[in-house]
Amino acid sequence: MGERAFRYSGAMLHVLGKILEMAAMLTLGVALFVYGFGEGNMNAELGWLLAGGVLFLIGYALERRAGPGS
Repeated sequence: MGERAFRYSGAMLHVLGKILEMAAMLTLGVALFVYGFGEGNMNAELGWLLAGGVLFLIGYALERRAGPGS
């Protein structure tokens, strides 16, 4: 397997980044709603918020890496 096996097109990176961003926004919303109103476990809420934030940043970085016009 060469270097070409691991390359993705700019459009594919853009779509993957958008999917990760949307998944992160849903994760953040669910975490805020479930743990904010339903449960009193602050550590679990912060863990889900951290996971959603990291997921969003990964998606944002992938989207930016795709570049404009890709």
